[in-house]
Amino acid sequence: MNFTEKDKQSINEWTNFLSFIPTWDYRQFISRPEKLVAYFTGNQKGKTYGIAHSIILRLLGKHPVKAKNMTPDCPYRIIRCASECLPHPSETGEGEVKNTQYPVFKKLIPPSLIKYDITERNAVLTIKDPQGGPDIFIEFVGYTQSVQSQAGVQRFLVWCDESAPKGFYDEQLPRLMAAEEFGQGGDILYSLTPAEHMGWEFDDIYEKADIYIRTDHIIRRIKERTGIELPRIEQTDRKNDIAVILASSYDNPIFSKKIVDSMLSKYDDDDTIDIRGYGIFKQVSGQIFKDLDLRVHVISEEKYFPEGLSYYWRHARMIDFHERVPWACTFVALSDQNELFVYDELNPSPEKLVTHEIARKLVMKSKDYKYDLNLIDPLATKVQCNTGLSVVDDLNRMFNELKRDGLGTGGYWRGWDTKSQRGRDLIKERLKNSRIVGKPFNNHGLPTIWFLDNCRQMIQSMKSWRWEEYSNRDLLITKDEKDKPQQKWSHFPMTLEAILKESGFKPKPIYEEIKRQSAYKDYFRR
Repeated sequence: MNFTEKDKQSINEWTNFLSFIPTWDYRQFISRPEKLVAYFTGNQKGKTYGIAHSIILRLLGKHPVKAKNMTPDCPYRIIRCASECLPHPSETGEGEVKNTQYPVFKKLIPPSLIKYDITERNAVLTIKDPQGGPDIFIEFVGYTQSVQSQAGVQRFLVWCDESAPKGFYDEQLPRLMAAEEFGQGGDILYSLTPAEHMGWEFDDIYEKADIYIRTDHIIRRIKERTGIELPRIEQTDRKNDIAVILASSYDNPIFSKKIVDSMLSKYDDDDTIDIRGYGIFKQVSGQIFKDLDLRVHVISEEKYFPEGLSYYWRHARMIDFHERVPWACTFVALSDQNELFVYDELNPSPEKLVTHEIARKLVMKSKDYKYDLNLIDPLATKVQCNTGLSVVDDLNRMFNELKRDGLGTGGYWRGWDTKSQRGRDLIKERLKNSRIVGKPFNNHGLPTIWFLDNCRQMIQSMKSWRWEEYSNRDLLITKDEKDKPQQKWSHFPMTLEAILKESGFKPKPIYEEIKRQSAYKDYFRR
C-alpha cells in the first residue's frame, strides 16, 4: 500500500496517542460505568496521561462504556479540566509545569484537530470533532477561581486533577445533570496523588466506593504493612456509583523497578513511602484512629453473639454527658481473654427527654447484665442550683428505684478520670492487635477490640473523628499542625478512652471457675 505525504503526516500526528501503553489498571479504569471514577496513585504513575487518553477515546466514539462517548448529536460539548493552576500557552509539556492536564492534551491530540489553542485570556482548547459534529471545547479552570465563576452552562464531563476544595467539587455536580439526563457523559473523573495532607476525599470518595480495584503492587504493600491481604477487585454493598482505582509508581510501564526504588529511597518514613509510592493516604487523612478498618474491626452480632454476650464477662456502661447535646452512651464487655466488645449504644437527647426517661431507656438497653463499672463525664457531677443535686445523684437514685421495681440490675454511677491520656493509646493498641489476629477469639492473649455492627454511631464516630485543621493549609508553612482533636465525632470515642483508663477494668479470671462449676453439676446429675 502506498501512502501519500498527507497520509503519512496524518498517521504521524496520532503517534503519541497510538503509542500509549494500556496497563491493567488503565483497562480497569476505562471499563468502569460509575458516575465517579477516582484514580488514586503514587507519584509518576502516569495517571494524567491515561485519563487524557481515555477522554480522547470518548471524542472518537471508541470508549468501551457506550454512555461515556460523545456522539456528534450530543448537545453538551464542553469538557471541564480542573486543577490547582490554570495553564499558560507557553507550557508545552517540557520540564516541570504547574498545570499537567493541558500539556498532556497537547501531546495526544493531533495538531490538525486543534482549531484554537488557549490564550492568556481564554483557557479553552477548541477541538474539531473527529466524528464530524460541532466543535468540542476543553476548558481549563483553577481551584483558586471563585465557585460562582464556575457556574453556568452544562458540561459533558468534569476531570479534577489533584486535591480539589470541597466547595469547588460540590459545585461541579449540578453542571453535569443535563448531560446525565441526555444519556451521554455527566460523570466525574478524579485523579489524585496524595501529598502531606488529605481531607474530604477520604470520607466522601474512598470510604463510599462501591468497588475498589487494586494492582498487585498495592496488594503486596498493604499486606507488608498490615498483614491483611486484600482482593484485587473488592465489591461493596454500597450504592453510591463510585469506583476507586489504586495503583503505585511501580505500575508505570515506562519506569523500571530500579528507577522507582531510587525515587523512593530518599524517604525514610514508611507512611511517606505509602503516600508517595503507592497513593495510600489513610495515614494522612487526619484520622485519630488510623488503624481502624471496618472490614476487620466491625463484626456481625448475629454471627458471633446470636444469644447475647456472656454474663460472666466484665460489663461496663459509659455516658459522655452534655446539657444540650445528645448523650453518647456506650455498652462494652471485656472477655476473660482480654477482648473488648463494644456491643450496644444509645444517643438520647436531653432537649427532648428528661433524665428519668433517659435512665429508663438505659436500663432497658442494659437487659439483665451486671455492670461492674458505670462511668460518666465529670460534668454530670456538678450540683444543680435548683435541686442541690447533680445529674449523677439523680441517675443513681433512679437506677436504684428501677431495680426495686424489677427493672435492671441497678448500678452506681461516678465521674471518670479526665487527667490521664492513656485511654486513646490503649484503643490504638487494641486496634492494631485486632488487625494482627484478624478475627475475634483468636487473640492468644493480645488485648483486642471489636465493634458489633449494630453500634452504627460509635463506628461512624471512630471513623470520622479528626484532628483540628487550619482553614487554610498554607498556614502550615509558618505553623505546626494543630495538636487538638475536633469536638465533632468525639463523644462516643471518649467513652472508650474513659473505660480503658480505669485500673479496675480487667478481665475476670472466671474460665476455670465456670469449668469447675460445670463439671460439679454434671457429677451430681450422673
